[in-house]
Amino acid sequence: MYFDNNKRFICSSGNDFKHVSQWLSTLIPGMLLILKRPSMLVLCCALATLGVCPLSHAQTREAQIIERTVEAYGGERLLTIAGLSVNESFYHYSQWLSGHALQGPMVTYMSELQSEYHIDFTAQRKVFKQANTRRVGSHGSDTPEVTHRLFSAGKGISIDHALQRYQPSQRISFENATLGFEAMLDTLIVRKLARLKQTSQWLDKAYIAGIPHDVMTAPLDDDPQTTHTLYLNQNSGALSRVMTEQQGKKRFYDFMAHRKTQGILWASHVLVSTAEGPLYHSRARTLNVGQPGEAVFQIPAAYQRAPKVKPFDVAGLTIRELAAGVYFVGQDWGYTLFVDAGDYLISAGTWQMSEQAGAWAKALSKLRDSTSLDKPVKYHIVTHHHTDHLRGLADTQAENTTLLVHPADQAAVEAELGPRVNIAPIPASYTLAAGKIRLLDVPNSHAAHNLIVYLPDSQILMTEDMFGSSFEQALHSPARWPDLDIYHRLDTLVDTLNKQGIEVSQYVSSHHGRVLTQADIDRAMVIPRTERAVLLQRLFGGK
Repeated sequence: MYFDNNKRFICSSGNDFKHVSQWLSTLIPGMLLILKRPSMLVLCCALATLGVCPLSHAQTREAQIIERTVEAYGGERLLTIAGLSVNESFYHYSQWLSGHALQGPMVTYMSELQSEYHIDFTAQRKVFKQANTRRVGSHGSDTPEVTHRLFSAGKGISIDHALQRYQPSQRISFENATLGFEAMLDTLIVRKLARLKQTSQWLDKAYIAGIPHDVMTAPLDDDPQTTHTLYLNQNSGALSRVMTEQQGKKRFYDFMAHRKTQGILWASHVLVSTAEGPLYHSRARTLNVGQPGEAVFQIPAAYQRAPKVKPFDVAGLTIRELAAGVYFVGQDWGYTLFVDAGDYLISAGTWQMSEQAGAWAKALSKLRDSTSLDKPVKYHIVTHHHTDHLRGLADTQAENTTLLVHPADQAAVEAELGPRVNIAPIPASYTLAAGKIRLLDVPNSHAAHNLIVYLPDSQILMTEDMFGSSFEQALHSPARWPDLDIYHRLDTLVDTLNKQGIEVSQYVSSHHGRVLTQADIDRAMVIPRTERAVLLQRLFGGK
């Protein structure tokens, strides 16, 4: 039973007509007009004067559509399943920094994601495992980035398979344990939709692959800044598409090739995209219905609890004198090294995502305010061609600073700053200020030319995007974000230093406030670089 577009009440069957007729005739005899088609009732407006709505129990259009979809996905069985398990693989596409200046600033990266997650609805617990292998882009090895998140007994745990240890985490909850990958499974979306009959709204009809779809909105999560628009197949009830919109940015989830497992419908193929292009494209997926086995929620027996780590405080703009006339200034994710060369200063390192951030200018102002150094910055060393390290260079031109650039990267700098920039290739001797500064080009997976800055007198070495730590004492795991292949870059750096016979006492990075010692680097060098096959075995147990 439902209302048609003209607000008339429609009986979908003879039984509907019979039951409503009998009920109305006992309530208000003679007030009901039965049309020629026995499946339609038109209520007389005199009903309104009675102050009663005899059809108030009738379902809304939205409720009927949702019920049709829920029924298609398994009905009551969908709503009462004890759990499910999903194994899947995707290609992930992204636009990111190029490895070589001739490619331009940005290129398309492609990673292969192998994932599995298990949900126990009865015990309210989840486990999520994923191996991320970069196939196209700047990378130096095929070692995957490995993620293993567990939520059980009301507690979150992160498991590190490279170092074979685990760490409790308050950031992991039942809702976020799978890092949003549940949004790629239509079955779980429909399970949520079943509870949203009163808050959903029908919008329109649209065609996908020639089939009419009901278009409606539904509040699938608690974020008021995000809207969800669903496209529901009028013939089969299947969910074909979800569009999310947040702050004007839209993302599309297209669900295809639906199958049934133990009466539960699910899409075996999914494409996630934006107007700019694809983000995720499924390669394979399987779904099992039922409560997951206990073993998937267990921490490997041999793993030890990791020591607590404390992030290095980078909130405030700070200045440190690392040696006589050598200053390290910055905050957050961007730091600059300033060297007093006598009559002038030389700087290296700058980072900012916004063109208006003024990170280098703020660091220079902090230096002058703290030291009373009123010397011009004659040179700034540009280590490589990536735009996040070039955006802050516009401020150097206000100081009439000359940018020292590797010849292969000069065109990239000019493209970012314009042809009138003060620029010069690095000197053929790779030394500055009468030997106070030595430059080395260390090609690596991140950039085909990456200059490192070495101060022989103080044995200070500065790098950008080579190695660092965001912790007060600890080092990052070699198989976890944000490192990916950064230990591979460290190996390249150390190999270069050893061949050159260069000794270092302090290592600084333009991305890290913490200054590392040689003892820290020695400790990093003995951290095992676990091979791909071993990592996958530990993560997935041979599957």
